[in-house]
Amino acid sequence: MSMSGAEITGAAPSVVTGSLIRASDVDEAADRWPQYAAALRWLDEFVTQPHPELGRPGAVCPRLAPALRARAVWLATVDVPAYTADQAVLTGRLLMRLFNDLAQQSDRTDTTLLGFFSDLPADRTADFIDGGHRLLRNEFAEQGLMLGEFHQASTVGSVHNRALPVMRSPEPMFAVRTMTPHDLLFADQPDTPPAERLAYLLHFDRHVSARLSPGARTQLYARITAARTASRTGASS
Repeated sequence: MSMSGAEITGAAPSVVTGSLIRASDVDEAADRWPQYAAALRWLDEFVTQPHPELGRPGAVCPRLAPALRARAVWLATVDVPAYTADQAVLTGRLLMRLFNDLAQQSDRTDTTLLGFFSDLPADRTADFIDGGHRLLRNEFAEQGLMLGEFHQASTVGSVHNRALPVMRSPEPMFAVRTMTPHDLLFADQPDTPPAERLAYLLHFDRHVSARLSPGARTQLYARITAARTASRTGASS
């Protein structure tokens, strides 16, 4: 049973008081939240820039720079009772609720929330961040949202060049944003089981297909058909 579909009990994660700030205000809070300054340097120097190994033109993340200019990028630190799979799910749901609140203050399509952790041990980071993402990915997609998983040891590569670890950041964090047409590219992650791929594509269809070109919509429906067939036969692709 997927943990994201289960009821989870126990102590809940919470946003650290005073930690929720706009990215544009980080300089004023750098002494208290040094992880924010480190992350924003990485966003400025890598994520919002083109890269020769990316495999396509444009910035590593083409939507982040406009969101920063719109002052719609928010940062928050989460206090987590224990770095377990249960707590990763609860943390993701907390960030989803916070994102929905923040999205009422600016254009929802620009709103981005980065969730940080004050004391996530290095030896638990990959399991917590990557494991939480696996459990939550389709729960977020069902709501028309994307959950990004970032940490220092990430091996997740670019869609166009798997050897370039685009999710490798100086600080561990979850990122929440709305789905965009570009996110069709993320349907075919090599380690995604067919049933999960199908669920993602169906959520994408419901939330994004109206914004696709006719050609992209045809491609989407072909992928849905292939994923449905693969899920029925147990094939991997």
